[in-house]
Amino acid sequence: MQNLEHIRMLVLSADLGSFSACARHLGKVQSAVSHGISTLEIDLNVELFDRSTRKPVLTPAGERLYRSAKALLAQSDEFELIAKSINKQEESELCIVIDDALLMPRVNQLLAQFAKRFPYTQLDILNRPSPDIVPLVQHGKAELGLMFSEPATIKEVDFAYIGHLPMVPVCHPNHALANRKHINETDLFPHRQLTIRGSQKTEPPMLVSMSPNVWWCSSSLNALSLIQQNVGWGYLPEYLVTNSIEAKQLVRLDVTFDHLTWQVPIDLVWQRGSAIGPGVKWLLNELKQIFSTL
Repeated sequence: MQNLEHIRMLVLSADLGSFSACARHLGKVQSAVSHGISTLEIDLNVELFDRSTRKPVLTPAGERLYRSAKALLAQSDEFELIAKSINKQEESELCIVIDDALLMPRVNQLLAQFAKRFPYTQLDILNRPSPDIVPLVQHGKAELGLMFSEPATIKEVDFAYIGHLPMVPVCHPNHALANRKHINETDLFPHRQLTIRGSQKTEPPMLVSMSPNVWWCSSSLNALSLIQQNVGWGYLPEYLVTNSIEAKQLVRLDVTFDHLTWQVPIDLVWQRGSAIGPGVKWLLNELKQIFSTL
């Protein structure tokens, strides 16, 4: 096995253009670098630098080994960084499960920040309707869940109420309800509603269907696509439909029972009694900040 310090001297000398520049970068005298590279050449039985010019230049053999040397050093640096991550007790892998209605741009930006802050923690990101999230967390299949509140199940996991999400009723501009004013609940009954429920056919308690004619989806994006095709009406996150409403591609229904925009509470959930690592703790704190300022 070759000396990594000597390999680093090879790469730095080539990158910086001289043995003296390499020595300054490493805080060594030039003779130490010259000796290190000479030792490496002896060990490999390969001339790495042509020293006949004013500044040493890589030989063809040196060029080939230089590329491998850079890759080897990158692997070595990564090896050390992973070890440091382990010493900080950072998780090697995390599974988080999120209701896709809550995948706002700020949440995706947060996940990008997580990638930079915890580069050696692998994320497994699942999208599930809220009624399916607590069982996944409860049985250890996910470390953290972001969901609409499920009051009946919060006793099964640890949780934190972190805010709420505005939801609005919308339909296609050509829908029969689009031009109606002061729509009450009975006015909705003849019209198909698009709503969300989980794999056990359970609807989120804060988003129960109102019409006897319902199509269920497991994804808010799926419901949005169907509403855009004039299949029915439904409640969707305000952030998801604002641009379409402004562009007159969707219509916000004038319902009498929503004096204010309907606000659906949001919970973070994690397994009861589980140890919380640095990655989960960071996500908990940052997600609280995002949803508390909506």
